[in-house]
Amino acid sequence: MKTYAIRWTSTVTGGTGIGTKLFDLEDAEHLALELNENYPDISHEAIIPPTPRAEVIEAATVEPLSD
Repeated sequence: MKTYAIRWTSTVTGGTGIGTKLFDLEDAEHLALELNENYPDISHEAIIPPTPRAEVIEAATVEPLSD
């Protein structure tokens, strides 16, 4: 099942991010290793991403019920 994404952290700038494409665990771990070899200034790891941003934004914009 494709539930893993690649999280990256720049060791130079400290910037971070999470890729939007999903992989199964084996493919995500393989890609993270390959990216770490090709881009040594960026640390990559396979993770299960947090709640999608759209859901977080939607939850944050729901207005409370008035009394």
